[in-house]
Order: sequence, then structure tokens, then C-alpha cells
Amino acid sequence: METQQITSTTDSISAALAETDRTPFAKTLDGLRTNPELKLFWDCIWTPPATRDQFLEYAGQLRRFAAHSGGLLGRSPDFLAGIVSAWAANATHFGENAERVREFHRACRAANSILTHAISDISERGRISERHLLRVVDRDSDGIYLSGFKQLATLAPYADVLLVYPYRMLTQAEADTALCVAVAPEADGVTVHARPGFRGAHELADESIDVLDEQDAIIEFDHAFVPNAQVFIDGSVERCNMFRARTGMTHPAWVQALARMSAKARMYHELAQRVLDGGPTSAKEPAVLLAKLHRFATSTERDFTAALESASFDERYGFWAAERTTLLQGIGNFTERIEGATTLLSQIAGLDLICPKPGRTSGRGLLPVAPRLSDWTLFTNLSSGAYGYRQTKYELAFVGDPDRLAAG
Repeated sequence: METQQITSTTDSISAALAETDRTPFAKTLDGLRTNPELKLFWDCIWTPPATRDQFLEYAGQLRRFAAHSGGLLGRSPDFLAGIVSAWAANATHFGENAERVREFHRACRAANSILTHAISDISERGRISERHLLRVVDRDSDGIYLSGFKQLATLAPYADVLLVYPYRMLTQAEADTALCVAVAPEADGVTVHARPGFRGAHELADESIDVLDEQDAIIEFDHAFVPNAQVFIDGSVERCNMFRARTGMTHPAWVQALARMSAKARMYHELAQRVLDGGPTSAKEPAVLLAKLHRFATSTERDFTAALESASFDERYGFWAAERTTLLQGIGNFTERIEGATTLLSQIAGLDLICPKPGRTSGRGLLPVAPRLSDWTLFTNLSSGAYGYRQTKYELAFVGDPDRLAAG
């Protein structure tokens, strides 16, 4: 059998680009990839920091990248790049497939690949749906065949590669679901079910909130073939259950999360100030609301700084990492405050949120990544729209729910 490589054929790449080139976020992503100010970011995200200076440079690049998008891109390329780099640095955990992991890392780094992951199982009425579980349904000498579903693959319509592995702890009876594989989203038997964007039909696409919408997706596998070179774990419950602890993969992911959170908190405050500057408000004591958002921004930035100061060389993983408790405390603080901060943001404009006064001005360009997006469009979508609800839900459900973090 001819094996399917991660790198797609020219025809499939062209077809994918033709589809995504019509979307506002595809243009946003292109801008991020070609921005000369971000070259160092792209150069360093695939290298685990070996010294303190490298760690601080790495974290600083994550923070600068997050500032470009106001911290609104939860699945920006640095998230999975850090995870895969940790895998490669600790590839012995993958046993006989260690060299496959190292080669995958080298290929992604050389191509500056954009990755996402699909790791959660479909649930129905609060329970995991057994009939939708992703399983190995066949195999031959060249690879394995998968059928089932995984979610929530944020960024999937724009990713070069999907990483699939378990989010939860598996039981020994679930060996056929104990997988860690890499799959091209356009591979035969793989369907990306992406939700629509958030913009209204009357809005110009490139001036709408969709310029900042990574889109979320459910991935369906129907006898999808994965060649051996892209299979990193196959049937080992123990390796799936332990690979976070034994590769240190969560450490760069958490640094990325807190860097992004500090950028988002700062953006909330700046956006509120710009909205107030854009015209009179019916809100009572807007200065008090603004002061509360300022405290949210400064406290989150302080938590990020504390995490950087806590860093040391972790002998277990072979790279510099922030101290776990300090990182999780910062993430937990943010997730406990984000809903309240969103409420404060909505109160800044008072009744103007429902019916803006004539003459209200709306600046553009708060976020470098979306210079045509107006302050008012960003503000209304964050404070009262489905986009803002999704942003908060992402923080609580997929990054760092305080109770789940406290439970370890």
C-alpha cells in the first residue's frame, strides 16, 4: 500500500487553500506567518529552552505574539509547537516509536507547520458516547485504520496537521482507543466538521469578528488510514496515561496559556478605554469600571512575571520550565476573573451597547493582527455576542477551569 505522508499533495494543498483563502481568518493567519516582526517567534517556538536566557526569550516571544491578537487566539501555533518539542526532547517515553516522534518534530520545525489537536471524546447527556469513540478498526503492515470522532479541534480548518491523543485517563479495557497519531486534515476518510463563523450577513467579512475566529471543529474518521511513521502510541494505555507527566508537555502549553491570558487582560483594559474615548457613556462611574479592568490586567501580568521568575532547569525533561504551582495559580486566577471582567467590559458603554448614540466614533487598529477591525465591533462581540461567550467558554473548559486545575 502507498503510505500517505503528512505533507499533502500539491492538488490537495491547492484545494484547501482555495477554500480557506475566502475566509477572513485565513488572511489573518497569513499575516502572522509573514510578519517580519514575528520572525524570531517562528524561529524559537520549536526549540525547548536550554538556558535561562533562552527561556526568557521564548516566553517573551509568546507574549509578543499574543499581544498581536489581544490574546484571543487560544490555539495559536506556539501552543502545539511547544507540546511536540517536549515530546521530541523526551521521546524515549514513546518506546520503539521514539525516532518517529523526533522525525515528526524535525519535519514540523523545517516546514513551520501549524498544528492543532483533537483530543476530547464526544459526550451525550453528560456521558462519553461509546459509539462515537475513536478506535483502531483495522491494520496492515503499512499502518492503522481509524473510525470514530474527536473534538474540539480549534483551528482545524487551517491546520497542516491534526494531533490525536487522549484527553482523559483511559482504563485497561480501552486499549483500542489508546492512540497518539498525526493526521493530515485533508486525508482520505477524515472530515472536518467546522462550525460557521460569527459575523452577521450584513457585515463585510474582512471587517468582521471572523478575522479573529479560529473556528472549532469536530473531526470524523471513517476508516481513515494512518501510516506507521505517523503512529506514536498504538494500544498502550500506560503510555497514554503517563505521557504528560513523562514528557513535560504541559509546561510549555501552560506558559503559552498564561502569556496569552496576560495579553487578553491587557487588551480588555485598553479596549474599554478606547470605547470610553469614542463617545459619552450612560454607564455610572465608568472610571471605577475602568479601574477594575486595570487591576485585572496588572494582576494577570504580575502572575505571568511571577511564573517566569520561578523558572529553573527541569532535570526530568531536559529544558527550562516555570514552576508548576506558580503557573497553575496564575491560570486559575485568570479563569476565576474572566467572566467578571467580561461583565465589566459590557458595562463600560452602558445603554450604548444596545443603541449607540449618534456621533459615537469607533477607532480601528487596536490589534495589529486585525487593523480593519473596529473597536466597536470587537467590543460588542466580546461583551454581548456569541464570539465573546465562546472566548470565555474556551478559557473555562479547555485551558484552565480552576477546580480541575486544583485537582491536578
